[in-house]
Formats: sequence, structure tokens, C-alpha cells
Amino acid sequence: MEYLGEAKPVNLVDPLVSVCVPTFQHAKYIKQCLETIIGQKTSFSYEILIGEDASTDGTREICKSIAEKNQDKVRLFLRDANEKWTRDGKKVGRKNHLELYQSARGKFICICDGDDYWMNENKLQYQVDLMEEHPDASICIGKTYKENTQPPFSPKWPDQVKILSDKDLTLTFYMGHVSSWMLRNHMHEFVKNKAAQTCPGLDLVLFNFYKRKGCVIQCPQMLSFYRFNKQGSLRKLSKVERRKKLWKVNWLLFKYIHKSPYVYLRSLVYYYKRGLINAAINKKE
Repeated sequence: MEYLGEAKPVNLVDPLVSVCVPTFQHAKYIKQCLETIIGQKTSFSYEILIGEDASTDGTREICKSIAEKNQDKVRLFLRDANEKWTRDGKKVGRKNHLELYQSARGKFICICDGDDYWMNENKLQYQVDLMEEHPDASICIGKTYKENTQPPFSPKWPDQVKILSDKDLTLTFYMGHVSSWMLRNHMHEFVKNKAAQTCPGLDLVLFNFYKRKGCVIQCPQMLSFYRFNKQGSLRKLSKVERRKKLWKVNWLLFKYIHKSPYVYLRSLVYYYKRGLINAAINKKE
């Protein structure tokens, strides 16, 4: 259900960019997240799609208040807890994410979870200019400041714009953080992909799908802040469970995204070796 209906000012414009904000139990953070998106300085119109996934901590009430005050930019979707999909016997937010992507009308799409935020008020303008300058690009990625990480961003990140092809990224399965990305809108195709619907780690699926749609722009600007989440789906698992899930991710990426036996086998060898190294370190400790 779209809160306040479909006759709001934002529904009547043709946005160049759609910003998708999936949120659940983010009462402490959602206001900051949305303020950094609403405050973007652009020469074009954009829409903000919030998917509020039946929170019980006050997130929904905050989102409704912000939507009421910003009807020229915000489209708020209020989800029903009973309609959530389940995976491995647990309710997950995948349906909320995919329905947001499918509702996005813009030529370009950005994604920012409700507990993260943007650090640059020119993020949208900066990335749109780059994407328009490189019409063969499918994704533009900036720097992200990662909380509780040392160093907080990759020291190998380039200090100037870099263009990478699919071949350059054959064995790269993820880059940057989703909060810093801008994507060309191929979401109607993406949401129908079985990996998008079933694979753990939606960001991984997005990156591997999009890097095959065109070149990747890696830009030097610090664009977003990623908040460390102790309750992340992988962090809550034991080492054995995490390893099993990564094996499953690799299989689904192979089956539905890249379909390359070479890439699949290389990824299996990598995770096998990493498992042996971690086991040896733990044994010494």
C-alpha cells in the first residue's frame, strides 16, 4: 500500500532517479538517513521510495511523518508483516526490497538501507553526470566510510575516476557498498531472476547481475556511511553455517547469473582455501 495514495506531487513528476530505502527496526537511524537523501542538491527531479517492513520500534511512525511533510519527493510503502517471505524457516525482508525496485520509475536507481546515510549532498548529481557521460556504464560506485572497520575505507580505492569492464571484474564478486552505488534501471528484469528471489545476500546478486550489463565506474568521492550491524544475516551464523551459506550463494550465482564453470570453480577454491587458513589460525589461538 502506498501511503497517502498515488496523487501526491511526487507521483505526478517524471523522476530521473529513484532512491530506494528499505527499512525495518531503524527508529534510531531512519530520520538521519532520509534527511541526507531529501537534502540532495540536483538539477533534476528524483523520488524517494521507502519500504517500511512492519517495524515495531517506531520506525513506521517516523516514516509516515516524514512522508507527510515531503509529498513532493517521498513515496512510502507500508508492508504487512503477514506478507513477508520466509527463508530457512525465518521471515526475511526480500519481498520489500524487490517490490521497491519494481516500483522505481527513474532512469537510475540508488539504494540506501534505513540505518545507513549519505555523506555528500551532491551524490546524486555527481553520479548522474558520470552515468550520462558513460552511457555504456551499468553501475557507478563511490567510497563508503564503514563503521567499526580499520581502515574505514579501502586504501586501494582509486583517487580518480576509473572505468572497469566485465572482464576486469571476472573474479570480483562485490565492490564498495550498496549505499554508494547508482544503477541503471534494469530492475524489471532483475526482480524476475531466481537468484534475486532466493539467494542470500541481495547486494551480491545485484553487483554480479549489473556488472554484466555494462562497465563499472569507480569514483573517488566519499559518498556514504555504512553502519555496522551486529545482527547482520551472516554475522549471526556460526562459522560452519556461514560457510554453508556462502557455498549456496556461489551455486545460485553460477546457476542464475554468470553461468561460468570457471568462475564457479575458482570461487569454490577460494572459499575452501580461506576455510583452511581460518581453521589453522583458530587452532594456533
